[in-house]
Amino acid sequence: MILGIAFYAVQHNKQQSIERQQFLELQEKRAAEEAKAKQAQKEYIAKRKGECYNIYLQEKKNWSNVKDFSYSEVRDICLVKYKSDKPAKSEEECGKMIENMSEIKSDTLRDMILDNYFNCLENWFSKEF
Repeated sequence: MILGIAFYAVQHNKQQSIERQQFLELQEKRAAEEAKAKQAQKEYIAKRKGECYNIYLQEKKNWSNVKDFSYSEVRDICLVKYKSDKPAKSEEECGKMIENMSEIKSDTLRDMILDNYFNCLENWFSKEF
């Protein structure tokens, strides 16, 4: 009976050790996959920023009113900004765009509103690519 209990204890410890090792291997595999996904995302963002810059250069070559550009990672779009030929709005008129900003929950929507607000102040307009 003592030999049986000892054999059972050894087998139980061996099984726990195997399970622990499999768990650690699984964690390492997940960490490697996450790192690979993060690297792929960084490479994609770098590629999109480069494409956005190229769009900006092309637009600047074609139009004299091109002022700036930016790439939005959240929305995955390129924004090229142009100087408007329409009369500028007053600071008060532009301020109406952000009156209820505290009520907006979405970061994406908040960023869009702020971008429009600053475009309004500068008398710019944006085009998405």
